[in-house]
This record gives sequence, structure tokens and C-alpha cells, in this order.
Amino acid sequence: MNEAQREAANPDAEHHHEIARMVLAEGRATTWLNHWSLLHADFDQLRKMDVVGVDGTLLQMTLARMGHPVVRSSADLVLPHVFNQMEAGARVALIGAAPGVAERAAARLGAFEVMAVDGYAGLAGLRRSHASLVDFDPRLVVVGLGAGLQELVAAKARGWLPRASVCTAGGWIDQFAASDQYFPDWVHRWRLGWAWRIAHEPRRLLGRYTVEAVDFLALAPRLVARLEGMGTFGEYGLIAR
Repeated sequence: MNEAQREAANPDAEHHHEIARMVLAEGRATTWLNHWSLLHADFDQLRKMDVVGVDGTLLQMTLARMGHPVVRSSADLVLPHVFNQMEAGARVALIGAAPGVAERAAARLGAFEVMAVDGYAGLAGLRRSHASLVDFDPRLVVVGLGAGLQELVAAKARGWLPRASVCTAGGWIDQFAASDQYFPDWVHRWRLGWAWRIAHEPRRLLGRYTVEAVDFLALAPRLVARLEGMGTFGEYGLIAR
């Protein structure tokens, strides 16, 4: 399926194109939450983000029930639009994943000049000295780490690089290193990302979409109230004050 066919199959493609424009605003830090990452959120770091998108049907439905209808988006849905809107040869920094994985993802972004920093020794080195990242001067920084840590690193990167756009990406770097498209189109169309992920990573993710989904629903009013205290919900997510 080519890009035009893929967009035609995605009813939210126009929304994701617009969210990509938001991501690329100079000096902006963007992250995404699903029910699990909200349940485990580090709110001190989350408050440092400018835009918080909604990734996941359960969180989207919960927010709608509480008066906040929001378009569902995610790094894997929005980043293709981000890259399409960037100039060829622009500089991109990828931070996260195991050694060698970010390099493989970088190799798939042939239209850009890419710096890859793994989420282990590479990240430790970056936190000791960020001079190499500042010297690289990327237009876009993509941070793919665990919930909480990735927002911390994204906020640091935004401080080091005030003209860059920064966004978090969860497991996208790992996924993109293996394939241009981790989820088949029908998975997003039918909102079955949770089932696809459980089928591929049952040991790690089964509890996230069962027991912890129930935990989230029990705590949802309190968690959403904390988000409301951070900013204003719009069509594309939470815009920080």
C-alpha cells in the first residue's frame, strides 16, 4: 500500500497531518499518553511538555466521557507526517532503544542527516555531556524511552536546543528499526492495537491491558483532574498553560 492509499484508509489522516505541524513548531516539546503511561506518569516531568496527545482508545473514551473529546493519535501515526513535512537533509536526533537499534532506525531515514543515541551507554554519556547533541543542532529530536524518563530527557533536550522540535515516541524507534509500519493499517482502523501488541508481547503487555486497565478506570477521575490542572484540552490533546 502506497502513502496515498494508506492515508485514504486512515480517517484521521488529516488530523495527524495537523498534529505533525504542531509537533514541528520551533521550541515545542510534545508527548503522548495512553491509559498505562498516565497511570504511571511522572507529573513533574509531564508538566514540562507543551502538548500532550492521546494514544489509545481506552484513554480517549475516558476523556470523552469526562467532557474532553480528543482525536486519537500516537508517535507511530504522526511521525510519518512529521517526516513528510520536513525538508530533505534536515537533521534528526534519535534517542533511545538498545545499542544498534537507533542506528538501524536512522538508516531507514535516508532523506535526513541522523544522529543516533542508544538508551543505555549513549544516554548516560549524553547526560554527562550534551555538547555533541548541541553541536549536531538537530531540527527534530525524537526520544523513545520509558514513560517518565522520556519526558525528562525531552525536557532536557528542549532546554539544550531551544530552536529544535522535540517529541517522545515510546517504543517507536524499536518498531521503526524493524519495519516502516509496525501496525498493519487494519489494526488502527479497527482500534485493535492493544490486541496486536498482546499477541506479539504477551508476557510484558497482558497485564497492562487487563489488570492495569481496571486500575486506570478506578483512578481515572483523579488522574484526569490532574491533567485538567496542567492546561486546556483541545481537539488534539492537552495544551499546557
